[in-house]
Amino acid sequence: MPPHDCLCPKDPTGLEGSKMEDMLVRIYNKVEGVDKVLEDLKNNFSTLNQTVISYLVSIKQLETQLGQISTHLNPRQKRTLTSDTIPNPKNDC
Repeated sequence: MPPHDCLCPKDPTGLEGSKMEDMLVRIYNKVEGVDKVLEDLKNNFSTLNQTVISYLVSIKQLETQLGQISTHLNPRQKRTLTSDTIPNPKNDC
């Protein structure tokens, strides 16, 4: 008897190969499902990244606008102190 005949016993019903094929199909389907989930996650992260970048741009614009508003509401003359002195109401000096 040749050695290769001893290593793999033959299945006269052919069911062993069918079970193997079924198992491989199930594994393949699970891998495909995982690939789909990973692709969805990638798309979600991409959308999230775009949203965060959009928010950062909006925040920068708001900071600039607040700075401009602050400048208009509190104008400061050049070469002066930032606050005016208030006379002492008691005039004790």
